[in-house]
Amino acid sequence: MKNSAKNKRTPDLKRHRLSATVTPAYVQGAVSAMPVGEALYPCRLPHTKKYLFPSPADSLWDKAICTSGVRLRMETDATSLTLHVDPLTAFNRDLIPGHAFDIVIDNKIIKTLCSSEGDTEVHFDKIGSGLRVLELWLPPSGPVGLKALTAEGASVLRPIPDRRPMWVTWGSSLTHCVRAGSASRIWPGTVSRKHNLNLMNMGFGGSCHLDPMVAMVIRDLPASYISMKLGINAVGQSLSARTYPPLVTAAVTIIREKQPHTPIVLASPLCSPPRESTPSATSYTLEGMRRDMEIVHRSLVENGDMNLYYVNGLELFGPEDIRKHTKDQLHPEAKGIDLQAQYFSRLVMPLLLGKAVS
Repeated sequence: MKNSAKNKRTPDLKRHRLSATVTPAYVQGAVSAMPVGEALYPCRLPHTKKYLFPSPADSLWDKAICTSGVRLRMETDATSLTLHVDPLTAFNRDLIPGHAFDIVIDNKIIKTLCSSEGDTEVHFDKIGSGLRVLELWLPPSGPVGLKALTAEGASVLRPIPDRRPMWVTWGSSLTHCVRAGSASRIWPGTVSRKHNLNLMNMGFGGSCHLDPMVAMVIRDLPASYISMKLGINAVGQSLSARTYPPLVTAAVTIIREKQPHTPIVLASPLCSPPRESTPSATSYTLEGMRRDMEIVHRSLVENGDMNLYYVNGLELFGPEDIRKHTKDQLHPEAKGIDLQAQYFSRLVMPLLLGKAVS
């Protein structure tokens, strides 16, 4: 009886459930957000101008709607969180175990969850307590149709902008990183978390062919820092010794129209042994690309661009790294992507940030 009376005098703590429709205000790391039915699809290019980004079989656009580097940023005191989505798309089971989502707080990964094809909910339990800024990173492996958020044990659930300095990085599948260990472990994600930056990842798997319209999108972003790792997609078919140097020059020149002083790093292609010295269909090689990018960089600096830097891609991922961390002599697995982040942080970020990096 005493226990019963005591229980009556001690009311249970009420747990609150808050729900919110996902609006563009929650979405960070995307250029636009495209409404489709009841869902919102983040896009890394402007969806209202899709016609400006033609490519065979819409390959560029298909990669732009993959959510590499995209996250939902919110302030909440929730103890668990559920994201409601359109049924998740199919994925390549040979590359990844599932669509990996992350909860990140204070730039640390708190929880990782792998979802399957067709799932409509992503539920994170036991994510801590207290009012804090929380980021829910979306997977690089496909598009995600965002519908709603449900927060348990919460009195606050609201979007919060990312006011940290924006870092924009442009590249290929080696920047897109579908093989990453989880959503925020794409190498640009690891680097941005280490240096507390607002990431805009413009890595488009198989579709980085130095499209001038992509350079125009980067030009119009409020970037504090820009890096461009350009070439590996284009060496096989689309570019040659005649077209690659002027397109690298054009990319920098287009961005400089609105960002004359933003630090920019040009990084030449990473190592890929089959492509190093064997001429492609256009009689081009990775060795030739590295030589030509360095020449372009030197020319632009000599003509007054003092915030432009060059890094040799072999320093960012060399022959020994390829041997240890790839199956196809091109795409690193998750551990290799983590290693890329270390190299990039050590070699590139001091140039962009203008200070030593530990």
